[in-house]
Amino acid sequence: MPFIRLLLLAVPFIELAGLIILGQAIGVGLTLLWVLGTIVLGILVIKSQGWVMVQRLQAQMSQTGSPLIVLKSGMWGVLAGVLLVIPGVLTDAAALVCLVLAWRHRGQPLPGEPGGPKAWTRDGHTVIEGEWKPGDEAAPQRDKHIDQQ
Repeated sequence: MPFIRLLLLAVPFIELAGLIILGQAIGVGLTLLWVLGTIVLGILVIKSQGWVMVQRLQAQMSQTGSPLIVLKSGMWGVLAGVLLVIPGVLTDAAALVCLVLAWRHRGQPLPGEPGGPKAWTRDGHTVIEGEWKPGDEAAPQRDKHIDQQ
């Protein structure tokens, strides 16, 4: 826990050092333009992700589906927007990672939902359908095999 506190205290100094280095490399004017541009972009991402998430949540709930995947994707998008609003090079790089994760998780069905892997419960265990590829693993024993009924 003390490491996390020290890391949170160090982030503003790391961001400041990154902006100073960026300012020396490309100039003060372009660095200020970079900071203002990412702030505006962050606000736009938050606004768009918020509306998209609300619309997708409404559609998902009207189909009595699980809102988890919509929330997961929307969370990454909103977090990316918040990170873009915070001035700094490190947070901008983290925002890019969050945007990629939001795009990757967009629209993936959960197990048990239409289009997703099938899921069922047997003997108190939840089984999620998956793919098996032959490899180094031994073939499953017949007495441990679960058949769908």
